[in-house]
Amino acid sequence: MNPYYSMKYIFLILLIPFVSQASYDGHDVEELRFRESVSNTAHKYYLSVSNVKYNAKVGALQMTSRFFIDDLEDVLSARADENIILTEDGSLAKHKHLIGDYFTSRLRIKVDGDLIPIDYLGSEIDNDQLVLYIEIPVDREPLEIEMRFTALMELFEDQKNMVHLKIRGERKTLLMVAKKKIDSVKF
Repeated sequence: MNPYYSMKYIFLILLIPFVSQASYDGHDVEELRFRESVSNTAHKYYLSVSNVKYNAKVGALQMTSRFFIDDLEDVLSARADENIILTEDGSLAKHKHLIGDYFTSRLRIKVDGDLIPIDYLGSEIDNDQLVLYIEIPVDREPLEIEMRFTALMELFEDQKNMVHLKIRGERKTLLMVAKKKIDSVKF
């Protein structure tokens, strides 16, 4: 195997994202974009990477999350009891409700001690990943965030959900795994 595509190299790429401006359905968001994604390659690690930033203009924490499409297809197919292929034309629109229900059931966020409902805006495909757009309405930048993010953990026991937060210019990271499904930070 070409060492250029070794798992170690691919894993490091996923941990070295860069920030770019994005827009989804009229919502301006800042998100992490990966430098490269190796499409159609079986992966042996299970990691989602999310970015959360407070947007004062809309009064919300804006979250973008990236998951490998094949993993989501497996989870959604099991839940819907049908074979779901998200890369087929019209499939994202057809399954928007199923995707939204899944993620709103797997993500719980407390801001300054209060459980805040999340708003799933939608998703789009980027190479072999599904990019999810979520807003958490809050009236000010939080002092403390507690998160439970268990997406894909029912399918992969070694799933890791990493969430990078940027609040008041300060960057912090949460990491949820099967043995520690809740993490929190103070700003």
